[in-house]
Amino acid sequence: MAKPEHATAVTAIHGSDFESFAASTLFSQGWNVLHRALDWSSLHEFLQGLETPPDVLLISTDLEGIDLQSLGNLAAGGMRVFIFRKRAEDMRRFPDSFAEPTVALELIAMIRGSMRRPMLRVSEPITEATRAHILAIAGAHAGAGCTSLSINIATELSLLANKVLVIDGNSFAPAIAILLGQQGLNSAKSFQKIANNLWALEVTQENIGESIALMDAAKLEFDYIVIDAGVITELAQVLRGQRWTGEILLWVTSHAQELWIISKSNRVGVERVRKISQALSQNSIKPAISFVQAMSAQGKKGTIHDQAFLATAGTNTPKNILHYPADARSIAMAENEQASLYESNERSLLRKSIASLAGEVGG
Repeated sequence: MAKPEHATAVTAIHGSDFESFAASTLFSQGWNVLHRALDWSSLHEFLQGLETPPDVLLISTDLEGIDLQSLGNLAAGGMRVFIFRKRAEDMRRFPDSFAEPTVALELIAMIRGSMRRPMLRVSEPITEATRAHILAIAGAHAGAGCTSLSINIATELSLLANKVLVIDGNSFAPAIAILLGQQGLNSAKSFQKIANNLWALEVTQENIGESIALMDAAKLEFDYIVIDAGVITELAQVLRGQRWTGEILLWVTSHAQELWIISKSNRVGVERVRKISQALSQNSIKPAISFVQAMSAQGKKGTIHDQAFLATAGTNTPKNILHYPADARSIAMAENEQASLYESNERSLLRKSIASLAGEVGG
């Protein structure tokens, strides 16, 4: 049987206000809510008739006729079950229950967290402040320059006496260690210091579980975290748990304060930005979105694409639309020296432009 186009959910929540909130939140994110059960009997009858179980089940502790043993069997069978308690004392009977979230992003973050690490219990939503300001930089397409921008934004922030962590989150094709000549970066069990005030972490498919745990801890240890999130592909499917290669992007959507999406203003870039903007209009995420126009083309045709880029990027009223100029010579020099732009060509226009962009972080 073909996989459904939309992720699926079933609700079994007694309270009408929270049930309406949960269902409408799922609907707004493109989920298909298959059934809204009013009691345990109707839930059991509906699930028994399904060939394929739903992706998630949301159930309340005060659901009439709730059967603890059968509920345990559902969870043991691989279904992601979220139990929400109405009262604090329900914790005694339902130790794995959650307090009812009151904000849509909290509920979405819990569900996405279970997709990222399905074998681990998702934590209660945490509202306490963290030390780090987290910026993720992602490419709208291959070759947009998100790795170079991530390295150099992190470097500029570290030069201002901030404690900075740069994370290579492109787990299938990490490149920061190569570009900076840092051997063994992915073998470290913790953050590796690569310059004054600057640490690095490389995520691979082999260490992704350990790396996400380190990223959680880093929020309290660093002033800034800059994440190279790689190329965004099929964003809507990642956010609904239908692509299992988006663990870092899922973490970003729940923890980062900012997400910069970088693209060249050519025909491919404009089309990719259009698709990403469309997905963002249909899915709520925590970070504020900015678009970065990288290395804009020259000449009349370039001007046409620049205008198209600005029009497309402005569709969802992003926080900022940022720019930096083309400078292939400075990029090549930094790559040859395995260094940042500050180290290889401090006075270049590109380095000065990126230093200016670093001033926008957290602003």
